[in-house]
Amino acid sequence: MAIEVQNIPSSNRSKFNSKLREYRTNVENARKELRKLSETSDRRALFGDRLASGSPDNIPLDQRQQLLSGQASLERSSQRLRDSQRVANETESIGANILSDLRGQREQLTNSRNVLLEADGYVDKSIRTLRGMARR
Repeated sequence: MAIEVQNIPSSNRSKFNSKLREYRTNVENARKELRKLSETSDRRALFGDRLASGSPDNIPLDQRQQLLSGQASLERSSQRLRDSQRVANETESIGANILSDLRGQREQLTNSRNVLLEADGYVDKSIRTLRGMARR
C-alpha cells in the first residue's frame, strides 16, 4: 500500500498517508494484543492455577512476567533498530547513485564546454582567414 500511495498525485497523498499510518498503528496494536494473549495463554498452560492464587509463590512469577515483558520490549526495539538501519542503507545507496549521476552530468558539461571553446577557436581562425582573404 505504501508503494501505491507514492504513485498518487501529491494533492491526495497526505490523506492516504494518514490513513496508512492509522492502519499500521491498528495492525501493531493488534499484534501487541495477540502477543500478550499468547503469552498469557502459554503461562496459564505452563503454571495452571498458581498464577491466579495470591500465594507468596507469585513473586517469582511476577518477576518472570516482568522479565518476559522486558524481553518483548527489547525485541521490538531491536526490530526498530534493524528497520532504521535498513532505511539508512537504502538512503545511502540512493545518495551514492545521485552522486554518480551528478558526476556523469559534470563530465558531460565539461566536455560540452571544451567542445564549445574549440569551436570558438575555429570560428576566430575562420574570421581571421576571411579578413585576410578580403584584404587581398
